[in-house]
Amino acid sequence: MTLETLKPEEKVNLSISMIDTCIRICAEALKDQDETIKEEELLEKVRARIMYKKRRHHEV
Repeated sequence: MTLETLKPEEKVNLSISMIDTCIRICAEALKDQDETIKEEELLEKVRARIMYKKRRHHEV
């Protein structure tokens, strides 16, 4: 299966799955750094990392 043979809906679903995986990896990395982190703070830090990456993407 190649990207070209996927239906548009399949491409969207694949993209969503990839984004979810990246967010989970980021959250787990933050939890590894601070095992006592609260859920609210974790969400804030994950959002900050994602927004930082978006800003960096546009700068390059």
